[in-house]
Amino acid sequence: MKIRVYRIICLKRSSFAKKDDDTFITDWYNGSKIVWWKKDCAGYTDQCHEAGLYYAKDLHHCAGSFGDWLLEPTWIQVE
Repeated sequence: MKIRVYRIICLKRSSFAKKDDDTFITDWYNGSKIVWWKKDCAGYTDQCHEAGLYYAKDLHHCAGSFGDWLLEPTWIQVE
């Protein structure tokens, strides 16, 4: 069974590519420099495999100002 978890994108530390009307979202995203929160809100990384995975029930513990982070959903396999 798979469950949904989230990576937290730090909008303050990320830089996003210019998006034209005819740019595919995946191309825009891949051309951007994304910075994620690490596990347990312990710093930042620009390496997706180093990003922390957060359960929805734990997101209320995440600090930050309004609008300075964004959730990136992903799924993990559980038994």
